[in-house]
Amino acid sequence: MHRVIAERRDIRRFRPDDVPDDVLDRVLTAAHRAPSVGLMQPWRFIVVRDVATRAAVRTLAQRERVRQAERFDARARHFLDQKIEGVVEAPLGVVVCCDPGDAGTEILGRGTIPETDVYSAACAIENLWLAARAEGLGVGWVSFYRPPDLRDVLGIPDAVIPMAYLCVGWPDERPVRPGLEAAGWSSRLPLERVVMHEKWKNMEHLPNTPTGANRRALAAVRDRSDTQIRPAGSLGLLEGLVERWAAVTGAPPDPRLRAGVLLCAADHGHTAHGSSLYGAEVSRDIAAAAGRGESSAAVLAAAGGHALRVADVGLAGPTPEGVLDRKVAPGTVDVLAAPAMTAAQCDAAMRAGAALADELIDKGVGCLVLGEIGIGNTTTAAMLTAALTGATPEQVVGRGVGVDAAGLERKRAMVADAIARHADAIAAGPRAALAAVGGLELAALAGAAARAWERRIPVILDGFAATVPLLVTVREDATAADALVAGHRSPEPGHGVVLAELGLEPLLDLRMRVGEGVGALMALGVIERAGALHAGLGAFTEPGQPVA
Repeated sequence: MHRVIAERRDIRRFRPDDVPDDVLDRVLTAAHRAPSVGLMQPWRFIVVRDVATRAAVRTLAQRERVRQAERFDARARHFLDQKIEGVVEAPLGVVVCCDPGDAGTEILGRGTIPETDVYSAACAIENLWLAARAEGLGVGWVSFYRPPDLRDVLGIPDAVIPMAYLCVGWPDERPVRPGLEAAGWSSRLPLERVVMHEKWKNMEHLPNTPTGANRRALAAVRDRSDTQIRPAGSLGLLEGLVERWAAVTGAPPDPRLRAGVLLCAADHGHTAHGSSLYGAEVSRDIAAAAGRGESSAAVLAAAGGHALRVADVGLAGPTPEGVLDRKVAPGTVDVLAAPAMTAAQCDAAMRAGAALADELIDKGVGCLVLGEIGIGNTTTAAMLTAALTGATPEQVVGRGVGVDAAGLERKRAMVADAIARHADAIAAGPRAALAAVGGLELAALAGAAARAWERRIPVILDGFAATVPLLVTVREDATAADALVAGHRSPEPGHGVVLAELGLEPLLDLRMRVGEGVGALMALGVIERAGALHAGLGAFTEPGQPVA
């Protein structure tokens, strides 16, 4: 028993093998035998196997991870280096809840200490964890979520307390020390620092700071990483990138990665209110330049040998030469007067994006880069972000290209007006919100990303306007988040809100606001180098002995 207690660890890395039912039954039986005051037995266990549900929970954790990083100030990057969950990697989750029952029912012992129901459920968690360790299973406690969000995902009643989301599976790590201690985040206190005798004594302050994926491919990548001739964790964000890439495609990134670059162009009716300094003719000019191979994205795509498709899904004027005509409508209507699109138009734009993704994937590309062309679409992106996240106009509206202070206030007022005007549609769900306040090119990108995930192709995201429609994709299928890689961070404030909501960290932060997928194309070089490192680094045959 003492050995089991000493070797219990918070596990974050799991093998893909399933947990047999008889093993799980023994572990849950041990949890059910926990002590409870007044024999109230308040614990309730939700066993979660469905990968879509687990992906939705993982999204909650990743979102809070990004949001909470800033709390650690100078240690934020160290915090982000820590792996905090294995929700999708573990074959199942067990959610331990505390059901207080009827408040009017008298329970022995609860009259003086009402919290004894929570204390009893905590004992069940510890029993479960120790029994799992005795069986050779690993358990990881996920604490990065907001309880109301977890209630929504799992349908937990408001009166019931979701105490712990536990990842359960066969461990793919054997840490001899707690993970945060090994990472230098904190350390275990000596026993004498926490024991007092007879009465409470004012002790020295005790700091708590220191001084739907291919799981087998993921495990194989980690096995190789564990033996490579470099310090563990030394590649930072790139290690997680290589692992996630393998989980989607079955292999690490190709050092000579060939991407499919999809640029979708459309216009926006709200520009009539001055949401942009430029008119719809500029959207057509940029699309035409891309079609001729002369725009920023076209130049980078050609330099990298990538396959480029430029598609008109909603330009107000004729489709330029060299641009694919997939026009659904001649731009959206004025969102301050009516929904931007009909439901049929939104669906058609998403289908168009999916078909365009298929065309590129059929050419054998290793990933999909998404970009957009459309004057005024940062205002549209701000509207959609506010609709899907509840963020305020002040949190999501930026200056765009050259907008002055008066223009900024005008854009914020437009966003507030649109959100209020279309509140009923927004409440109806993510796709209805997209139709109400989104754009045709954004809908096409959402459809393209969904198709890429279906075909297990990673998606490299660009700036604000190209990222926000992926909220719709992930809300409709939480597992699609596995395929997403944030190429760069835009200066637009709403982009940070969307990245946090998706739980993504950008590879680059160069203050670019070009659009057209340029930031994502720049990030491809980082992804290729990460693949080259993983493929080329030597390995230790045994500790301290490199391979010849």
